[in-house]
Amino acid sequence: MNYTKKPKVIVVGAGVAGLTTGIYLLDNGFDVEIYEKHYIAGGECTGWYRKGQYIDGCAHWIVGTEPTSELYPLWEHIGAFDGNPEIFPTEYLTKFQLKDGRFFTFYSDLDKLENEFLTFFPEDKRAIKRFLNTVKVYRFTHIPVKKPLDLMNWFQYLAYGISLLPMALPFAHYKHVSLERYIRHFKNEDLKSIFLRFLDPGYNIHSFFYVCQTFSKGDAGVVEGGSLAMMQRVAENFKRKGGKLFLNTPVDEVLIENKTAYGIRLENGQELRADYVVASTDAHHTLNKLLLRGKVRDKGFERQFKDDKANPVHSSMMLAYRTTHNMTDYPRMMDFMIDKPFNWMGCDYTHFAIRNFTFDKSLPSQNGETLLTVLLPTNEKVYQSLKALSPSEYKEKKAEFAGIFTKLILEKTGLKEDELELLDVTSPLTYERYTNAYKGSYMSFVTTDKTHGLMRPGLIKGLKNFVIAGQWIMPPGGLPIALFSGKHAAYRITKMAGKKFLNKEEKALALLKRFSIGR
Repeated sequence: MNYTKKPKVIVVGAGVAGLTTGIYLLDNGFDVEIYEKHYIAGGECTGWYRKGQYIDGCAHWIVGTEPTSELYPLWEHIGAFDGNPEIFPTEYLTKFQLKDGRFFTFYSDLDKLENEFLTFFPEDKRAIKRFLNTVKVYRFTHIPVKKPLDLMNWFQYLAYGISLLPMALPFAHYKHVSLERYIRHFKNEDLKSIFLRFLDPGYNIHSFFYVCQTFSKGDAGVVEGGSLAMMQRVAENFKRKGGKLFLNTPVDEVLIENKTAYGIRLENGQELRADYVVASTDAHHTLNKLLLRGKVRDKGFERQFKDDKANPVHSSMMLAYRTTHNMTDYPRMMDFMIDKPFNWMGCDYTHFAIRNFTFDKSLPSQNGETLLTVLLPTNEKVYQSLKALSPSEYKEKKAEFAGIFTKLILEKTGLKEDELELLDVTSPLTYERYTNAYKGSYMSFVTTDKTHGLMRPGLIKGLKNFVIAGQWIMPPGGLPIALFSGKHAAYRITKMAGKKFLNKEEKALALLKRFSIGR
């Protein structure tokens, strides 16, 4: 044990979870050092530059941007909203092109969405009503952001359970219902296709209900400046509070003795000691490299990674363009049908979605151009096929993929060739290379109708002074889970140290409410 004035914690990984863990630990009187392999903080919540143009590589929206929501105080506390960036509301998820060429708008507002549904698909009125009523019930979803479920006392656990009672029956009913099975209630094929174009057919319908209820509450905005700027603010907040952030410093393994984590070894061979270690990296990387090359085992995670039918993962190709065309009158999100669907390296493509960034004038560009991105799902076959290629073959395949979709974009949008410039192509191998992402996954396990259990505690049985944080703690992952898992990890470390967890974010909220009432 390192007997210093303050207990020392080393955090591996400077993504959302790692930085959040660090900030809450600093609040509680710990010395905190974060080690990150990349040259920038942010993990998979990131962006980069090509030819002077900023490319956002992460958030299509941020859950927790509505000031009264459960996650907003956490984002605010870690510094995501420092400087008061504008929060752009999300009026709709996307505009879907139908077979007849018309566009269906999947509105966030449920009244507008109902009107749109019934205008396009009146024959499905009964099923539509049932869907919307279920979304309304899912608005009672509550995330246990204050403390981990297993550390709640009986009264806290009971209160949390009571808050979820309104959605207990729908949750039980749809627990093992896939999206593919759910849409059988609809008659109209276009309506079915809208659901399938948003999520894979094997997804549990819970995920779609959750997304829709989040949008319906106005709690899924886009933060001005993009993912990279937001995470730079968080990293600066961490350092301002006294944390030490080491970039370009990959970790080789966690040091363990007598079933107790006591530090880390860097890839350069340097050993660093600490009282506690938090791994906020990809869970597969943590288990199969950091923890003695897999010698420290976790049966729960092993089962999940082994059963890829029940627990598949997300991966994608992303194309980034800039255009000189004025895109102001184009939708922010638009999803087009592919007239002649095709298969590329084992993955079928029937549609594609374009994200138009013209709404955010703060994004850096060379001469005022607009960023367009196309995010396209891939699968295990694509990942393995790309992995097997030589560097030159890999480059050729990416160019081939971009060429196909560049033609489709020009065809569907009416843009001219000299108005559109390809800037970058990312693949699952890109995510794997920069963030150690398992098979290039940008989220956690997909929640399917076969998924068992949701939230994991982030503890390895028999290993002391060690905690796992990050989106892999709870499928399907994403920024909200990375955020509160970081706070939970800090809570667990504080408890291990025999200290009472100080929640400065809640204290600030209480003061704000008191001030508002007094005023």
